[in-house]
Amino acid sequence: MKAMKTSYEFLTIRAVFDTKGVEPLVKSLHDSRDTIVASAATTITNLALQEHIRGSILSYGAMTMIVEPLRSNNTLVQSKAALVVASLACDVNGRTELRNAGGLEPLVELLHSDNNEVRRNACWAVLVCGKDEPTTHELCKLGALEILQEINQSSSRRNNFSEVAVSRLLDHNSSLKYILNGYLSSNDIIGDGFYDPGRVKNILPCISISLLAN
Repeated sequence: MKAMKTSYEFLTIRAVFDTKGVEPLVKSLHDSRDTIVASAATTITNLALQEHIRGSILSYGAMTMIVEPLRSNNTLVQSKAALVVASLACDVNGRTELRNAGGLEPLVELLHSDNNEVRRNACWAVLVCGKDEPTTHELCKLGALEILQEINQSSSRRNNFSEVAVSRLLDHNSSLKYILNGYLSSNDIIGDGFYDPGRVKNILPCISISLLAN
């Protein structure tokens, strides 16, 4: 049964791609109906599993189009939109487009969500977005690290992606990583501007991690 379902899903993906349905699918992200937007986002996430199709999705401006759903008040749309980001941000062009389109700000805002699925998917998306230094820098400026730290301090709010997301963001800032962890790994690169003000156990109210990351 599982094999039959997998085959059906693959055929569905191929059908959408072969019939040039990617462009109208991406445009559906701006539909006025939440159910259509959520459905389109789910289909795009599944399509993005195929690398060559992912490139096609990005070519139609999917990362720009997803900004509006990220700002939605509907938790289902928020959740599905965050998954779209997670599925497309593995591509450097996708991260650049999202950053330039102003999509990182609403993504970071979703980390505050009281909805477990929205918060989890947002953490996942931030984790994937943290693959390059420019995007990580912008995420830190927007307060992603502080929020993720707060999430990880709560047994009811943390999830499988929140702790890994913190680690990913710190990979691009050796000074900040050392301040919070008290150590660096053999894989960490110390560049110009590294400083050691001493380790802090908690985020002090008077010190913003975002400012330290600048």
